[in-house]
Amino acid sequence: MAEKNERDLFVKSILPAFGNCSDRLNNLRITGFLAMKGNLYDLDHELMVVGRAVNGWTEGILISELNSHYLIEKYANIVFQSVSHNRCPMSWVTDRWGNDHAYNTKRSAFWRVVRAVVDNLHIANITEGNWPSHIVWSNLYKVAPAEGGNPSDTICKIQFRGCRSLLGLELTNYSPKRLLFLTGLDWAKPFLENICHLTKTGKTFSEAVGEFKHDNQTTKVVIAGHPQGKPEDEWVQEVTEAFYA
Repeated sequence: MAEKNERDLFVKSILPAFGNCSDRLNNLRITGFLAMKGNLYDLDHELMVVGRAVNGWTEGILISELNSHYLIEKYANIVFQSVSHNRCPMSWVTDRWGNDHAYNTKRSAFWRVVRAVVDNLHIANITEGNWPSHIVWSNLYKVAPAEGGNPSDTICKIQFRGCRSLLGLELTNYSPKRLLFLTGLDWAKPFLENICHLTKTGKTFSEAVGEFKHDNQTTKVVIAGHPQGKPEDEWVQEVTEAFYA
């Protein structure tokens, strides 16, 4: 589950930014998201993965409703609860693996390559159902269209400043040893300008690498292109090699 200070920043800096733009986006329904931490992650802090934005998540809310502090607080709590689970927040990944009656994570290139990277880095036994419990999952943008799909340029611009601050808070909260962006460099770079120096690799799939130090720990950063439509074995191999380089 997300930490409470992440929920508080979501309330303070992200949702109100949409309320301030409700005259332009009055009838748009959006959905929110906060980071999800597996209940075995704290054993080693090995890997945090970051996508672009959720493709549908919890119940939506009209942007026009985000003019009310009461409704902002209420909706933030709904989002916070959606990333919390008594068993493990990340258990949904394996619960839906091969599930043809709902969103099927096995059909997702994102989750297939994350699973393979977890295996290659020897973070967990991927034949066991709790492998996602060893990681943290987040997204650059915390607000996306409720009906699915990536946020538009307008929706990204509205929330960018708050989302960049929230990513920094997540990195402090979770202190991952490895940080993998499955976003492409063009999406990730603006979020990392004040966090770490990035070096382009010249590779096809692992586009850039970097590292940053915090609390006497070094985090290795790999930025890869989104895996959709890519040869997944090659994608996973390049990402694995980038982490071991």
